[in-house]
Amino acid sequence: MTKSLWTRLLPWLSAGLLLRLILIPITLHPDFRAVNLAAYWIAQKGEIFTFYDHISRLPRNNHLVLLYGDNLFIYPPLAYLTHAVFNKMLYWAYPQNAFWTLINDIGALRRTPGFFPLMFLLKLPYLLADAACLYLISKILPEKTRFSGLLFWLFNPVTIYVSYMVGQFDIFIALFLLLTVYYLDKKPLLSAVFLGLSACFKPFTLVLSPLLPGNKIKNIIISCGVYLGTILPYLHSTAFKQYALLASQSDKLLFAKILVSGSQYIPVFVLGLVLIYWWHIFFPKRFRDWIWLSLPLFLFYMVSNFHPQWFVWITPFLVLFWSQVSSSRLQIIALIACYLLIVLLFEPSLNFGLFGLTFNFSRLVSRYIVPDQLASIVRGIFAGAVISLLIVDNAIQKRN
Repeated sequence: MTKSLWTRLLPWLSAGLLLRLILIPITLHPDFRAVNLAAYWIAQKGEIFTFYDHISRLPRNNHLVLLYGDNLFIYPPLAYLTHAVFNKMLYWAYPQNAFWTLINDIGALRRTPGFFPLMFLLKLPYLLADAACLYLISKILPEKTRFSGLLFWLFNPVTIYVSYMVGQFDIFIALFLLLTVYYLDKKPLLSAVFLGLSACFKPFTLVLSPLLPGNKIKNIIISCGVYLGTILPYLHSTAFKQYALLASQSDKLLFAKILVSGSQYIPVFVLGLVLIYWWHIFFPKRFRDWIWLSLPLFLFYMVSNFHPQWFVWITPFLVLFWSQVSSSRLQIIALIACYLLIVLLFEPSLNFGLFGLTFNFSRLVSRYIVPDQLASIVRGIFAGAVISLLIVDNAIQKRN
C-alpha cells in the first residue's frame, strides 16, 4: 500500500484493534476449551499423534470423561496442532490457575484471577491470523478499491464475533482461502495447495477444488493430497476415525431434500453443487475465478442450518464483492444482518451468554412468533439476497 493509504487507514486500524482488545477478555464460550486442552497435551505432554484417544483411554469415572465424553476432538489434526504451536511458545505465561479452571470448571473462570490475561494469550493466534488476512487483502485488491475492502474487513462483525467472542479458529480457514485467491492467477498449483490447507482445519472447502482454474484433475489431487497428508498419521486412532474423520456435522449437507419416494430423496446441496460444477465446465468465464469459489459456500449457507462460526469462510469473498462490485453492497449488508439475527436466535451461549448474561432473545421473540418460523423467514431473505448478488454480478460481467 502507498504511504498515504496507510496514513488514511491508521485511525481505523487503531479503532479496529481497540474493538478486538475490548471484546477478547470479556467474552467466553465453552467450545473454547477443546482446542486448548488438545494443544496442552500435544505441546506439553508430547501427545502429537495420540491426543485424540487420550480421553477414551481414561477410567470411565475420570472427571474429564464425565465432563467431556470421548468425542471432544472432532476436527482435523491441523486445527489442534496450530494451537499447540502457540501453547508451546506461550504456556509459561499462562496464568496456571485460570487455565486449569477453564479446562475443569469453566463456570468459575470469570471469577478466577488471571481470566483477562489468559483470554488475551489464548486468542492471540486469531489476532495474528486476522492481521495476516488484512495484509493479504491489501495485496489482492487493486489500489482504487483497497481502502474500502480493508475497512470492511476491519469492522465486519462476522470475524469479530467468531474469532474474539466465540473464540473459534475458522479465521485460519479464511486466511488460507485468501491465500488461495491470491495465487489464483500467479501460481495456480500453489493455490490448490492453500485450498488443501484450508481443508486441514475443516474439510468442507475441498468441494471448491474443482472450481480452481487450470487442470481440474490436478487441482483436486493436490488439494485432497494436502488434506490426506495431514490426516494420514492419525488413521491409526480409533477416536479420530470415529469422531473427526467423518464428523457428524457433515449430515447438515443432506438436511434439505426433495422427496422422490417414501425413503429416497434428492439432496438439495448435492444437486446445487453438481449444477455449479457443470456450469463451470461449460461457462467458465461467466463469473470471475474467485466468485466461482464462493458459489458452493453460498449454496451451503442457503440450504443448511449452519453453525455461526462457519460463516467466516465466506468473509474473504464478501470483502471482494464489497470492494469490486459496488452494486452488491446492499445485498451484503442484508446478508450480514440476516446472519446476526440468526445468531441471536441461537441458544444464549452463542449471543448474550458470551458476556455472562442470561438474557434469552428467542424467549422474547416467542411472545410474538415461533423463533424457528422467524429464523426460516430470515433464511429465505438470506437466500434471496445471495441469488440477487450473483444475478447482479453476472449482469455487470455481461455488460462489460
